[in-house]
Amino acid sequence: MTAKTSWVPLELSPRGPVYLAIADALARDLERGLLAPGERLPTHRALARLLGVNVVTITRAYAEAQRRGLVDGEVGRGTFVSRRDARPTSSLPLVPDGERIDFRFNLPAVDSAVFDVRGLVREIAAEGPAGFDPLRADYLPGGTAPHRAAGGAWMARAGLEADPERVVVTNGGQHAMCVVLSTLAAPGDTVLTEELTYPGMKSLASLLHLRTLPVAMDDGGIVPAALETACRKSNPKALYCMPTLQNPTGIVWSEERRHDVLEVARRYSLTVIEDDTTGFLLEKRPPPLAALAPEDVIFLTSTSKSLGAGLRVGFLHLPERARRDGTQERLLAVLAAQIWMTPPLMAEIVRRLVVDGGADTIVAARRAEIRARRALGDELLSEFRTATHPACSFLWLSLPDHWRSADFVDEARRAGVAVTSAESFVVGRAHAPHAARACIGTPARREDVAEGLGILRDLAARSRPVCRSFV
Repeated sequence: MTAKTSWVPLELSPRGPVYLAIADALARDLERGLLAPGERLPTHRALARLLGVNVVTITRAYAEAQRRGLVDGEVGRGTFVSRRDARPTSSLPLVPDGERIDFRFNLPAVDSAVFDVRGLVREIAAEGPAGFDPLRADYLPGGTAPHRAAGGAWMARAGLEADPERVVVTNGGQHAMCVVLSTLAAPGDTVLTEELTYPGMKSLASLLHLRTLPVAMDDGGIVPAALETACRKSNPKALYCMPTLQNPTGIVWSEERRHDVLEVARRYSLTVIEDDTTGFLLEKRPPPLAALAPEDVIFLTSTSKSLGAGLRVGFLHLPERARRDGTQERLLAVLAAQIWMTPPLMAEIVRRLVVDGGADTIVAARRAEIRARRALGDELLSEFRTATHPACSFLWLSLPDHWRSADFVDEARRAGVAVTSAESFVVGRAHAPHAARACIGTPARREDVAEGLGILRDLAARSRPVCRSFV
C-alpha cells in the first residue's frame, strides 16, 4: 500500500458546516476515483493547515466520514480510505425498493396474528383511572418497579437470576449499549470487540469517539489468548461481545470458552458487556456470562428482535458492585440526560406480555418460523457453507474464493436481493472474510425467502464475478 498524504478537497460547498463540506468532498473524490481504498489521508493537523481551518473541524470531518463508512482510523498510524465498497449511494437504487428481497435487517419474522397486541393496547386504554395510566406513570429514570421486575423475569428466560433493583429499562438494546458505553468510557478510551461485530457497536463507538480494538475469533468465539494480549497492550475500559448467536457469524460460545474468556477478564479487571438480544432463539442455551461472573458482567437484552421491532424496550442488568462503586448512579444520570425514561406505555405493553405469557407465545412462534426458513436455506444453499447455528435467524454465507464480499453484495442488489457484506462487520483494519450475511427473518413471506436464497445460490455459483468498467 502506498501512503497518500497530500489529498486536498477539490471543492467545498459554501453551504452548511465546514466539517460536513469536507466529508462530502471526500465522498465525491472517492466516487470520482481520485482516492483509492487503503490510501492514507493527511493528518488532522496537516489538512487543517492546508485548508486554513482549525484541527477540531478536521477531527469532526473525519469522524463524519468514518460514520458513513468512507474511512477507517487506526491508532498510531492515521486515517485511511476504507477498503470496503463504501462509496455514497446518492444515485437511484439499482433495484427499486418495492421489488427488492431484503435480507439486510435481523428481524425474525412471525405472523402478527400470533398474539393480539392491539387488543392488549385497547385493554390498557379501557382500564381508565383504576388501571395503568401512561400519562401519570412514575417519572423515574431506569423504569418503575413493576417494569424492572418484568425485565428481571425476561432475563430469567435467558438463565440469569436478575435482581430487579439492578435492572434498568431502556429504549431498546441499542440505547442500552449507548448508556453503558457513555457511563464506562470517555472519548479516546479503548473498547474491545470481537473482530467481526454488530455494526451498531461501530456506529456508537464513532458517535462517542471511542477507539475500538478487535479481538481475534475462531469457530468457538473470542480467542482467550488474543483477549489477554489486547488487555495487556491497550488498557481497555470494557469488552463488548455476543456469546450467544453472535452477530454476524451465529457462533454460540461453549461453556468452557465462556469460563476461559471470563478468567482473562477477571485477571485484568475488565468489565464485560454481554449482548443477548438474539439468544432467545435458542431453546436450550449455555448460561450467560452474567450468571457465571455476576461481578464482572453487564447483561443487556431487548424485545425488538424477540417480540416486535416496534417495541423499543431494552433491559440492562448491572453487577452488584455497580451499586457500591457508584456506577449505577452514574448510569442512571446518563440515561436521564439522554431520554429521562423509557415511554411508560411501551414498557407496560412489554410487562404484560412477559407476565401474562404472551411473550412466550410470540417467541415460540418465532423459533418455529426460523426453523422452517432455515430448512429452506439448508436445502437451497447446500453447496455452500452457512456457518451459523441452526437456530439462527441469519445465514453467514461463506463465498467461493473468486468472490469479494463487496462485489457479491453489489451483484446481488442488481439481481434484486439485498444482503450485507462482511466488511460492514469488520472492526478497524481486521481481515474481512469472503462472506455475506443474509437475514432470513426479514421478508414477510417464506416464498420470498426461497426466491432470494435461490438467487444468492445461483450468483455464488458463477465461475467469476461480472467485470464492470468505470469511466
